[in-house]
Amino acid sequence: MTGVLVVGAGSLGSVYGARLSQGGAGVQLYAREEHARAIDAAGGVVVERGDEVELVPLRAEWRPDRVEPAATVIVLTKAPDTESALAGLEHVRGGIELAVSLQNGVEKDDVLARWCGADAVVGGVSMVGGTLLAPGRVAHTFDGGTILGELPRGRSERVERLAAALAAGGLTAVVSDDVRAVEWAKLVHASPTMAVPALVRLPLHACLTSEPLAALYVTLVREGIEVDDGPVGYPLREVAAAPDERAVALVRERGRALEAAGMTEIRVSMLQSIERGRRTEVDAIHGFLVREAARLGVEAPATTLCHRLLAGIDERLP
Repeated sequence: MTGVLVVGAGSLGSVYGARLSQGGAGVQLYAREEHARAIDAAGGVVVERGDEVELVPLRAEWRPDRVEPAATVIVLTKAPDTESALAGLEHVRGGIELAVSLQNGVEKDDVLARWCGADAVVGGVSMVGGTLLAPGRVAHTFDGGTILGELPRGRSERVERLAAALAAGGLTAVVSDDVRAVEWAKLVHASPTMAVPALVRLPLHACLTSEPLAALYVTLVREGIEVDDGPVGYPLREVAAAPDERAVALVRERGRALEAAGMTEIRVSMLQSIERGRRTEVDAIHGFLVREAARLGVEAPATTLCHRLLAGIDERLP
């Protein structure tokens, strides 16, 4: 049995796998065949971070029957691929002590619980950025933290152990007493952060610094539910409550801060999926928000429009 199995090890999953391995954890990646073969051929995954390039020894597998059972399972497939990715891993379920989805959305925990049982599942949010540069090669573009906690609330030794393993590999890890609220905050944050770059095909900083796109960003945040900021690194409540001019200025300040830090190559996962010709997570993010707005009788015209545009793109992707 391996220590950690990362299911859906594309760009972000490979970053997590590499950092956990560097922290001393035994890690296996379950990835697409081309990526897994390249990792095996090189003896590990190549990770770029700024000017640093390193080969991190890792094992990767694309054949589900050859995946080893693991005590900890981290799921990072795109939301539409979750059930199909897990379907061939029945032999893994018996030894799981902790399973966490770091995917976007809030329905992800229920999907995971149906596979391995609710007792194994903890909550999680990723504010880490990764880009797949080529098979076997990824860029670690951003470390905004990983937030973990028991569901629906609380903390535990197993959560603390995973946070410590992430920290040992150089990632920022936070244990929250109310991880469900953090998941909702991430969803509200993800709505504009995913939609705007995906629709205009620009890096994140360029979207945030643009005045008209920043205004759209503000509108999408305000159509989300009222949430605490949580440790997502973004002042959601202030953007939602501030006068229009101040709210747009806050968004543009964030964009300029990214630019000043040299973080000008952040291409959000939804944009990366479209560029690679793959289905996106629009249903898990914007589709869910539209369905919730309809259920609650709340109008969300900008979110609805973005959902329709993105769904129109998505339906033409394999």
